[in-house]
Amino acid sequence: MSTVAPVDDDRQRRLAQNEALYREVNERVNDQTQRQALTLEEPGVYMCECSNLDCTLRIEVPLPEYEAVRAFPRRFMVAAGHDIPEAETIVERAAGYWVVEKQDEAGKLAEQLDPRSR
Repeated sequence: MSTVAPVDDDRQRRLAQNEALYREVNERVNDQTQRQALTLEEPGVYMCECSNLDCTLRIEVPLPEYEAVRAFPRRFMVAAGHDIPEAETIVERAAGYWVVEKQDEAGKLAEQLDPRSR
């Protein structure tokens, strides 16, 4: 059984800020996707919302699933394996991406930076 070392509050905040940046980009992508009137079954192509600012992976997510993630300000969509176990919890594993939830200070910051909560 492996143990995960805790992450200090400053690092948690930096990780959350990075992920919030990608979420902001994906909100703009989602606006464009909706304007193009994609069917509900046709996936939109979004950026991985992991905290690695060098990540350029794209993930395909159907609009209803995207909206389900966005309903929770602490949640982000990341490519499979792009989670940070010491700073977030995997809440769902879908085909091609995972949904992670920020905890503690990072979770509070994610809520504050959520574009849908402003």
